[in-house]
Amino acid sequence: MIVGAGLAGCLLAWRLQQAGQRFLLIGSSAMPSAFRVAAGVINPVTGRWMTKTWNFDQVLPEAAETYRTIEQQFGIQAYRPIPGVRFCQNAEDLKRAGRRMRNPRYQNVLSRMAAPSEAAPEFNDDFGSFHIDQAAYVDLPLVVQILRASFIAQGQFRDETFLHSELQPTTNGWQYKDLHADKVIFCEGAAVQNNPWFKNLPLKPAKGEILLCQSPTLRLPQKLYHHKKWLLPYPDGSFRIGATYEESDLSDAPTEGKKDELLAATREALKEPHQIEVTAHLAGIRPGTVDSRPIIGAHPTELGLYLLNGLGSKGASTAPLMTQQLTEYILKNSPTENEVNIARFD
Repeated sequence: MIVGAGLAGCLLAWRLQQAGQRFLLIGSSAMPSAFRVAAGVINPVTGRWMTKTWNFDQVLPEAAETYRTIEQQFGIQAYRPIPGVRFCQNAEDLKRAGRRMRNPRYQNVLSRMAAPSEAAPEFNDDFGSFHIDQAAYVDLPLVVQILRASFIAQGQFRDETFLHSELQPTTNGWQYKDLHADKVIFCEGAAVQNNPWFKNLPLKPAKGEILLCQSPTLRLPQKLYHHKKWLLPYPDGSFRIGATYEESDLSDAPTEGKKDELLAATREALKEPHQIEVTAHLAGIRPGTVDSRPIIGAHPTELGLYLLNGLGSKGASTAPLMTQQLTEYILKNSPTENEVNIARFD
């Protein structure tokens, strides 16, 4: 039994299906879910300090293979590699970028520095920029939608809210209403705070808001632009602006203040004034952790209960590897990485 039908739950169900396992996926399509809001960006160099994404050299190949396999299986296009450009905001940024360029660990994700206004003349660029290689974005709603539909067709998905109080241990597994399972895997994202078996984990949820926009005058080449906030243009001419980060407000409601923040950052980034129409304003809760690492593994005392959580803002990139590791752990007792094993919080 898999509880939670977002990206993590659907990818885990798909992996178990590939392994010939019988399963049932339970989740409510009416409940808020981070995958609906996320841009699905896979960015190898992130954050104020321009650090390489955790475990990127292992994460990216698994992500690319997983999404491309799903694309081939269902005849869709969801995984799109895209060049990245990040603009230095000051002289300190420029120095830091230079150090990253000279670091052998960054050789496969950073290509070259560009002089001011060289990389993207549409943007204000006083200090120059650098190119990011191996970036991509994933159409997460499409991936989840197509996987859910396939599970529905095979009678392996129940679209309902899971009630933790209905799950009871038995002598050889767990009973949930009319269902019996020897293993129950929770992939609930930020909703895990309501889970009585895993509610005490040191999670660090954060709200993120993004804007979907269009403009009659702004037409940008297909690149991921990072100028304080990021801007991701789509082939149809629309674009997405993101993202905010807020730990104090954990409601799933969009706010005018964050909308204004994103639009102001975009207008500040662009050289020319453009009319920007917001077509959608979305908010979601990132299921982060105190050490910014995912959490996978078995409950320390309750036999048959497992968890996959803590993907934070990196779900598009890390979910494929984490579901692969958890599947191997459950079916073959293969060890997981210590950095992500739930046992680190015992």
